[in-house]
Amino acid sequence: MAQLFNILAPFLVACFFLVERSSASPSSRDKDEFDINESIVIIINHPLNKERPASYLLGPPLTEEEIFFTLQPVLEIRDDSHFEQLFQLYKVTDGLKTLEAEADGHPLKDIWLIPGYYLLSLREVVETLTIMTRTSDVWNPSWLPLFASRAGDFLVYDTEDGHIHEFLTKESLRWEVAPNIQTFLEGIANKLRDGRILLNENGLLEEISMDAQTHEGLEDKILDALYLSANTENTLESEILMEEENVGAPPDLYFKCQKMPNVCQNIKNAIQMNKPRLLKRIKDKNKIRQNRRLACGKSKCTGINNSCDEYPFASTSQGGAGATIMCVPLSENNSQGGQLSGFFKSKSIGNNAWFNMKSP
Repeated sequence: MAQLFNILAPFLVACFFLVERSSASPSSRDKDEFDINESIVIIINHPLNKERPASYLLGPPLTEEEIFFTLQPVLEIRDDSHFEQLFQLYKVTDGLKTLEAEADGHPLKDIWLIPGYYLLSLREVVETLTIMTRTSDVWNPSWLPLFASRAGDFLVYDTEDGHIHEFLTKESLRWEVAPNIQTFLEGIANKLRDGRILLNENGLLEEISMDAQTHEGLEDKILDALYLSANTENTLESEILMEEENVGAPPDLYFKCQKMPNVCQNIKNAIQMNKPRLLKRIKDKNKIRQNRRLACGKSKCTGINNSCDEYPFASTSQGGAGATIMCVPLSENNSQGGQLSGFFKSKSIGNNAWFNMKSP
């Protein structure tokens, strides 16, 4: 009898969950579904209109039963009341077919639905959550990673309060971007309708800020990033600035390379290509995101456990379009993020502070 109960228990829980959901007010459910559907259609049509592959690589919609059973391994630590909008999202599409994207050799910029991010398939959501929970010291187990950059950045859905947060793994930075999924998707859809998200000259989806009324304003930001990109002159320029600011010897950063051999190899390759060891930290999240997109947008790190690593780091003035990149396991990017954020904290490396990449 006990064995039979163990077999039937998941099925009975699923039935109870679905019955409870079906008893919700039809008018409120229809309104949520309509708003989310409308926003998703606008978002999907944007890369389609720009002749980008993202729309063609989206999976078919899932049923509520498929959504529930895919999420079942993580439901026991979640608040079911926050799942309504999540269900509506995946009833429109099951996110990106990353295996097809990888097989066809698409760079990340081709598969973004919104600037810097693509929608994970629901199975990838669960698999990525498992990896992040196991390998990241700062990951909150209540987060579901819905959108990913494959460079250690995520847009996460907090199942405890329903909020959407942006999380940059390497910098251990997190901030709220929307109170719920519906508001977030509506915000993106409105920006698309208003022409505030467009393709720039680098082929990247970029958002024009409210104070930048023309494309020229965006180009200025891109040119700034290109100017600050790591090159041979950056090292000399940094040394001159160090003398002018009279800041003394910067602290040395040593990585534990046994935990992230591929990341360390990428740094070694970059330094052999005359990328600078002397780096200047930045904390401006918009600049960090821009640097990451300029560096990793051209990468083809689209596998589930395959993420883009860049050097110089996106969180430095020398990061950006000229960075050396390599596809590394997501767990290594997590390790690098933990070591880097720990170094910044222990050595009090604040905004515009210098440090020296000592290893490898």
